[in-house]
Parts: sequence; C-alpha cells; structure tokens
Amino acid sequence: MLNTFTRNPPQRGSDRVGASPALTLVFLHYYGGSAQSWTAVVDALAPDYGCLVFDLPGFGESPPLSDHQGVDDVALVVANAIAEQIGDTPFVLVGHSMGGKIALAIAAGRPGQAQPAGLRAMVLLATSPPGPEPIPDDSRQEMLDKPSLSPLKQRESAEKTLAKITRKPLSEAVRAQTIADNLRASPEAWIAWPAIGSRDNITNRMARITVPVALLVGDQDEALASFVQPDMVQPYLPQATLRILPGVGHLLPMEVPDEVVNQIREVCSKLA
Repeated sequence: MLNTFTRNPPQRGSDRVGASPALTLVFLHYYGGSAQSWTAVVDALAPDYGCLVFDLPGFGESPPLSDHQGVDDVALVVANAIAEQIGDTPFVLVGHSMGGKIALAIAAGRPGQAQPAGLRAMVLLATSPPGPEPIPDDSRQEMLDKPSLSPLKQRESAEKTLAKITRKPLSEAVRAQTIADNLRASPEAWIAWPAIGSRDNITNRMARITVPVALLVGDQDEALASFVQPDMVQPYLPQATLRILPGVGHLLPMEVPDEVVNQIREVCSKLA
C-alpha cells in the first residue's frame, strides 16, 4: 500500500462541502526522494488544485514491491491508487526523473489495458526517458553498491550525490530532508531502479499518449545528460514542449519550485 498525502483547495462561495476539486495534480517523485520532495510546489498549488502526492514503492514510508520491481509494476500500483483516490476526476500527472518514467508508463497504459480516462496533461521534470536511461557504468555500480555500505559511508554518498546533482542553493531544512529521504529508501527499491527500472523499454507504447506534455529541465543537470530530453524523450512525444532553465541542476522541485509551479499553472490554464 502506498503512503499517500492529499491536499484539496478550500471550498469557496456556493461550492458544496466535500466537493471534489475540478482538477487534481498527481505528483511522482524522483529516485531517492519522497512525497516530501514536493512540499514547496504543493504548498503553492494546493489553494487552487487538488493535490495527490505519493511515496513511491520502497521510498518514503511506502514498502517496496520487491527487489525486482520494474516500471510497469510500480505504474500499475500507482494507477490503481490514483483510481481509488480520485475516481474519474480529471488529473494532471507531474513526474520528476524516475517519477517521470513511471508517469509515462501510467499514461500509456499497460499492454491490453485501457489508459487512465481522467488524464488531461503531463508535466515532466528532468524525466528519465521511456527507453533505457544512459547511466554510466561506474555510476550504476555505485548505485547498486550503496545499500551494502556502512551507515557512515551511505550518508557520505548521499551528501556527495546531493552536491553533484544540484546547482541552486537549498535551505538547510530542504537539504536535511533530501538526505534523509535518500537514506531511508529501502534497499530493494534502491537496487531495483538501476538494475531494472532504468533499463526498462516502454518506447513502443508512447504513441498512445496524446495529451499535452510539458518537459522542464535544468541546463546544469548532472544526473541526466543534456541530450536525453531532445533525443530520447521528444522523438516519442511529438506534442511535447521543452523548456530549459539556465543554471539549474536535477532537483527542480527543490531548486526552483516557483518555476515548476509556473509551468504547472501554465499547463493547467490551457485545459480550462
């Protein structure tokens, strides 16, 4: 079962108490993150939109599925949770990095199954591509080895990774939360992404995605090479727009939450 957080806008005027919001934003975090990774973004958007935020399997407070959970395994669990939480309410998928690839799998639907009827658009931040992610061999091995390190070495690894993949300064509270999220990830989920999920290839289903897609990426991203979005994502999503933010690293929701909020609002405004 997924650990889930919901935020709904206050009811205004003649709106009936308990009414569902007209549009819900569904947030899927990055590898090593949690629902808390979206705090600043959700705080800004919750007054106007329903917000549904998950700890993905094996991250935050959600238990892992297994040490061989693939993208479709996670996508099925999340898609079912979305349906249980909001039913047929229209929604926008907002995915970051690993969460972006999971969002793509949800939007495309599993082979032989219908796509989510309520999906209206997608906002993908530094998304992992629908094909195998180009992770250097030494980096992949470091990811696979991390759960076997001592607690001290794991913390050092988390701090080193954070310094490498960010370019904008983070507050001490955000920095502490980001490191804590990294350290509390389950070994099973931590290993499954570099071993399986990042290598999964779902490109043959991308043509099924016909909703608007907005891609947002930092030009100083050290986690995903600059060619990934134009060369490995956009060719499969010809309707996708790409916006590149100067001086920004990989952790967009924490580095530039205002830019993320503005992008989401822009996408939602076109759905009215």
